[in-house]
Amino acid sequence: MGCPGSGKSTQGQKLAEFLGYPWISTGEILRSSKEQWIVEKLKTAELFDDDFVGDILENALSEVEDAIIDGFPRTEKQAQKLLGLGVTEIVEISLPENEALKRLSNRGREQDDAIVARERITEYNKMRAEVLNVLQNAGIKYTQIDGSGSIDEVFERIKEVL
Repeated sequence: MGCPGSGKSTQGQKLAEFLGYPWISTGEILRSSKEQWIVEKLKTAELFDDDFVGDILENALSEVEDAIIDGFPRTEKQAQKLLGLGVTEIVEISLPENEALKRLSNRGREQDDAIVARERITEYNKMRAEVLNVLQNAGIKYTQIDGSGSIDEVFERIKEVL
């Protein structure tokens, strides 16, 4: 977990490679879509329907035994869905908003426009507590790490907590 720009995908990919697990990113699956309505929606701060994204994840997980999940859950309903998928641990990468916005401006994706990026971070922060509440009440191990610093520094912190 982490706000947009926190390094979830970068760290998720590194961790998946390190552990030999597949990396499953709902955002990446959506960004690779050629369906025009998905392409257009990605340009906004609006989240996709919980059931739609949950089905995408469930389908991707049906083909693997273990995986690193990136970008899910983002809502309380998605967190409820995650409980039935055997997740054992959540790592949240924490990053100050100004640093996240700086990183997003360097990525060059359409959905990282300054206004949309700020809206996406605000949306993440609004839903974060509800998501964590569901996961922690279910007994899923949760750890928050500092996402500041180099990619390798953050990765070392993740490996330490795991």
